[in-house]
Amino acid sequence: MFTRQKKKLAWMKYVNWRLAALAGVGGALLLYAILSMMTVYSSACTYVMTDGERYETVKLYPGSIEEACEKAGFQNVEVVSQKEDDGTVYLTLKESFDVSIQTSAQTLTVRTAPCTVGELLEQNGILVGPDDIVTPDGDAWLSDNAQIKVTRVTFQTVTETEAIPFEVEVTYSEERLKGEQKILTYGEPGEKSISYRVEMHDGEEASREVVEEKEVKKPVNCVVEQGIREPVTTQEKQTVTESAPEVSSQPLPSTQVDNSGQELSTAGRSQVWSVPAGIVDDTENKVITAADGSSFSYSAVIDVTATAYHRIEDGGEITASGTVTDYGTIAVDPTVIPLGSRLYVVSNGGDQSWSYGPGLAEDTGGLIKGAKIDLFFMTGDEANDFGVRPAKVYILTD
Repeated sequence: MFTRQKKKLAWMKYVNWRLAALAGVGGALLLYAILSMMTVYSSACTYVMTDGERYETVKLYPGSIEEACEKAGFQNVEVVSQKEDDGTVYLTLKESFDVSIQTSAQTLTVRTAPCTVGELLEQNGILVGPDDIVTPDGDAWLSDNAQIKVTRVTFQTVTETEAIPFEVEVTYSEERLKGEQKILTYGEPGEKSISYRVEMHDGEEASREVVEEKEVKKPVNCVVEQGIREPVTTQEKQTVTESAPEVSSQPLPSTQVDNSGQELSTAGRSQVWSVPAGIVDDTENKVITAADGSSFSYSAVIDVTATAYHRIEDGGEITASGTVTDYGTIAVDPTVIPLGSRLYVVSNGGDQSWSYGPGLAEDTGGLIKGAKIDLFFMTGDEANDFGVRPAKVYILTD
């Protein structure tokens, strides 16, 4: 820059000297021409450009960086460094390309030279929180048509209540005949509150973890007294015989289609699973009413997983209670539901899509442990169609 000033001063001295020697119109015209030459000379700029592979020099009178790049044949480039010295501008160029940036608030496309994801986000004023997820990683280098996604991560605390299932306790009495039972204490589920730390991704729940769990109400266990005394008198023997579950071998020819569209045969059914799906539950009075109008009193409700079995399976004909399997035979875990309990089984989850109806807990199974039941069906096709389903079991009192 200092050299350019010296040259301009030299030209000015030369002009002053010529003005002293010249006069008239001819001198004025000469002065105009000289001043025009000075203007052109002072506005000329030389650009020296490189992209790391080739160097190009362009002189413009006047001109911009964009025009110089275009004239030198550099397309789709970004200036990454610039230096000026004595009228010459030195430029370092890099290839540029489009990158898509997506956040919860916007999606934009920007043009950039090679850089890292983090650098590009910073250049475009996109702040990233300590918990936010950036894909690719902030240190990754970008290439043509790269896509960046910024997921906003927040956390919130959610408290929910859950029921605590009660347990069924069985006591044995020698004063009662074998097969007789009485519910001494009706079970009542308890309640607990659970606080979760919920991780939200762009406002949608992604995961949760339990941070606190406390019991609000203790469950009341169901206590059942079951008789074990063998009958002695003729009347007692008759009573035991009459209390045994009835088995009907008379097939019913009709069929039933539940709300899920599965057709279930009624062949061999004995006064069970013969009502349409759906019940009305009067929780205050503990009474359920089926779709056919029949009602049942209950002492407790248990959420279970229901599976199905049939007579072809090993042990499929004779139950653990010594009876013959039939519709209404239900295999249970005796530590949860006492054998001999009268049950009513319906779908769980609020869909009311199927109903097994009333049945009897008179069988067990090696895999039936805890909150699981196994519903008997006459055929393998029916059992396979049923599969595995969430269910509610009402323990009946009458």
